[in-house]
Amino acid sequence: MRSVRRIFSVGAAAFMLGAGLLAGSSGVAQAAASDCTGGANGFTDIPDSLSGQGVAGAGALVISSPHAVASWAMQAGNVGGRQAGWGVLSTGGAGNWGPGAGALVWMNVTNDNHRSTIVCGPFEVKSAGTRITTPAYPTSSSSSRAFQVCAVLYGPGESTDTCSPWW
Repeated sequence: MRSVRRIFSVGAAAFMLGAGLLAGSSGVAQAAASDCTGGANGFTDIPDSLSGQGVAGAGALVISSPHAVASWAMQAGNVGGRQAGWGVLSTGGAGNWGPGAGALVWMNVTNDNHRSTIVCGPFEVKSAGTRITTPAYPTSSSSSRAFQVCAVLYGPGESTDTCSPWW
């Protein structure tokens, strides 16, 4: 089941890139970074420099055409006096970033055992040596709330993607 969710999340990101829409089982909805910035939908804007505890996954993405490297992680920590989770993406230095490369990161949040999902992002990076975070969302002791972070690294000749397990 996890691979089906990953395929859906990655497919949704590709669809958002091409059409700016997220197709879901309940119809078509607009998915945009504005859905979770500025306090929208219970999210809290955080500085791109904020670091927390790594949870549920992290990794690196590499493409060779053009050469580019990016790392991603799901993190959790204190945001405004509350525990919260967020996604982070960092691009490699200038020697590790070719022309035309870009990367996306977004966070999926469910509050109802995956019956519906809030998509926070995608947030895009197009230069080397950049770190970006998604807005943070409060954690909960409820088992119906879960988080997932996804990332894509792309260039004119290649792309690669990944999603963390739900946490």
